[in-house]
Amino acid sequence: MEFSAIFRKKYGSFRRFFHMLLQARLPFLWIALDLAFSFGIINIGVSATEYSAKLYAGEVDFGTVVLPFLVVTIISLVLGSLSGIVTNVCTAFMNRNLRRMVWRKAVRLPLSFYDEGGPREMISRITQDTTSISNLIMRIIIPIITGAYSSWMILQKISTYDAALMWSLVAILPVYVVFNFIMGRLNFGLNDLINLRNAQLTAAISEKAGNMMLVKTMGTEESELQAGVEKMEASYKASVMSTAIGQISQPMHTIAYLLQTIVTIMVGRGFYASGAITLPEWIAYYGFASQLCNLLADYLGYWASFKSIQGATDRVSQIMDAPSEETKTGEAAGNLAGEITLDHVDFSYGEVPLFQDLSITIPAGKITAIVGPSGSGKSTILNLINRLYPIQGGTVSIGGKDTAKYSLATYRKAMSYVTQECVMYAGTLRDNLCQGLKRSPTDAELDEVCETAGILDYVKSLPEGYNTFVGEGGASLSGGQRQRFTVASALLRQQDLLLLDEATAAMDIDGKDRVWTGIRKVMAGKTVVFVAHDGQTIRNADYIIVLRDGAVEAAGDREVILATNPFCMEMMSMKEEEAD
Repeated sequence: MEFSAIFRKKYGSFRRFFHMLLQARLPFLWIALDLAFSFGIINIGVSATEYSAKLYAGEVDFGTVVLPFLVVTIISLVLGSLSGIVTNVCTAFMNRNLRRMVWRKAVRLPLSFYDEGGPREMISRITQDTTSISNLIMRIIIPIITGAYSSWMILQKISTYDAALMWSLVAILPVYVVFNFIMGRLNFGLNDLINLRNAQLTAAISEKAGNMMLVKTMGTEESELQAGVEKMEASYKASVMSTAIGQISQPMHTIAYLLQTIVTIMVGRGFYASGAITLPEWIAYYGFASQLCNLLADYLGYWASFKSIQGATDRVSQIMDAPSEETKTGEAAGNLAGEITLDHVDFSYGEVPLFQDLSITIPAGKITAIVGPSGSGKSTILNLINRLYPIQGGTVSIGGKDTAKYSLATYRKAMSYVTQECVMYAGTLRDNLCQGLKRSPTDAELDEVCETAGILDYVKSLPEGYNTFVGEGGASLSGGQRQRFTVASALLRQQDLLLLDEATAAMDIDGKDRVWTGIRKVMAGKTVVFVAHDGQTIRNADYIIVLRDGAVEAAGDREVILATNPFCMEMMSMKEEEAD
């Protein structure tokens, strides 16, 4: 696995990379300033080398050699410090803008993108990979430009000594090229493998650490421990391989550099012996040759670094190239009233079809329950109504109007949806209740919806009330409490369409009855669609739809379906057994 990953042939698309940079809003003025400082340092450096050669040759006149040498050295140091400040500012700008760009894209990607890729790996893309890209620009691309300018200035200066000397230097410089090209390709594969292993490790540890209760209740500590150790072992092996290659390449690099230095000295000595150049010019030539050797080594180092970072740029580019949800195209959705119709709908997750030619009518102004065996498509119906996934065929309409004609930005806000997870964010109860609202509800409004959800007494018992922090993911709350607060938040939106996916599953019997009594009161005359698995909850429905294997098995008024449908009859018999 490791070697196939290292020596893979696909290294990413330059087109994607440059297209991504155009979207990143790079700080071009700061970059131009950085280049200006660098060019100034290069021009002064050429003069400093010549003055230094004269000093080595014994020319020590203070006015014409020593003083100018001191002046250009001080100016170079000042410009170098300013250049370092500008470089760091540019890097900070890029990190911020790149992270904004990827995060903006992340929240606009369709849900199917996160079904195919691990959401937690997005953390690594936004933090580590964006930093790699900013380093690529400031530590590689910009130095490549300044290095090219520096090489041109040096060769131009050497040509003033002797044109043949310049061309002889150009001829002997490429000793490094083949060696470093191979090492660059190898380092790319190794670093990309390290990044991949670290991202997988981050995702695995984050997932298990965030669900430690499940790990312990399932008694899977040892297996999860072993799985984590295996991820760490894979990351360790990739790091060791990278270190080993680095240690092998270093002495080879040094030998190549020494050989090239010896040849350079011999060539310069030959020109000096023939009288083609003076002693100060020969010393300056050697200094310039050393600088060019270092520049070439840097260039090949840039190549190696570029190849190692290319994996990060390719992963971010793939995110940026992924199609986003179009949220603003379409009509503004107002009041979503009327019956909900799925007409000859085709839908599949990937290659596996779930619905084929499915037609369902959900009556308006009633509470409709969708029930059926696991995997029959109950939650998917709610997701399609909310347009979380695109359908492959047919239409979904509300009040006779195709929902695809509404803009997503306004359509989803025109309904309330409580998902199975009942997600709460780190923050206060008020923050979570008001999530997504553009208004600031009063405490009286919050009291009303919390009373409806049967959670007001708990809020009043807290010293900080609605300003109580709930911890990450609502960790300080029980499952039933999280569900109550999530229902309260949905009711606070005051929409005419409410979708509930197992929204009361974690509540006790009295809690469910109290919440459903409140929902029936608040949503009187409005449309409620919910998914349930228990007989107590479906008793709250006016209308029931039974799904099985992606098709409608039965649909009708509650009493009729409960009395005639085998699946519902079994659910109700299980409820009676639990009550006994």
